[in-house]
Amino acid sequence: MENEVFTPLLEQFMTSPLVTWVKTFGPLAAGNGTNLDEYVALVDGVFLNQVMLQINPKSESQRVNKKVNNDASLRIHNLSILVRQIKFYYQETLQQLVMMSLPNVLIIGKNPFSEQGTEEVKKLLLLLLGCAVQCQKKEEFIERIQGLDFDTKAAVAAHIQEVTHNQENVFDLQWMEVTDMSQEEIEPLLKNMVLHLKRLIDERDEHSETIVELSEERDGLHFLPHASSSAQSPCGSPGMKRTESRQHLSVELADAKAKIRRLRQEL
Repeated sequence: MENEVFTPLLEQFMTSPLVTWVKTFGPLAAGNGTNLDEYVALVDGVFLNQVMLQINPKSESQRVNKKVNNDASLRIHNLSILVRQIKFYYQETLQQLVMMSLPNVLIIGKNPFSEQGTEEVKKLLLLLLGCAVQCQKKEEFIERIQGLDFDTKAAVAAHIQEVTHNQENVFDLQWMEVTDMSQEEIEPLLKNMVLHLKRLIDERDEHSETIVELSEERDGLHFLPHASSSAQSPCGSPGMKRTESRQHLSVELADAKAKIRRLRQEL
């Protein structure tokens, strides 16, 4: 049933403007790959890391696992490298701060074949597009966009506006170096900053609560009885399930802590 629900969603996503755009960097799957093959190539992160390397050849080389084989941990590793590279490029090269929530690599890694998974991949492609059209090779990449059909080209142009002219998504830090701004120009920027600050504080508090809840759940697992575990098979034993639960909670806890650190840095 899950496949029946996801298949039409997958077909729609793989024909979307952002996916069509990223295919201008090369084929997603060898030969006559299906939509599923191409989607897996996206979520595994290998292809997208190669795209980022074309955008920023000077980026620090990090080891990407080229054979993911549907391993969620390897997928998360690859995507985490990509998100860090994207964030670094916006901040250090473009002098821009990504204000929109970063793509959730845990969702893509663990549950890619879902609507939520495709939404996170879309966010990833959107940020990549913003890097591509503002990098040193932007003329080459924009020329590729010009070669797309009219409707796709118009849709990609609208997406570009989302990450180049929308301060709620990406905030331009270069205005701080301008010394002759008028009061009329400064006021909307300050209002934007206040709104962003409020959102960051709300997110920080929300993630702090999540950390507390996850910590309590994790600690509670240590007090569960272990006596009956030896009487059952290893695969279905409560001990095995507790181990899996602890691992799952540890991943979520680590992710939440990372988000808290990121929010504190942005504040």
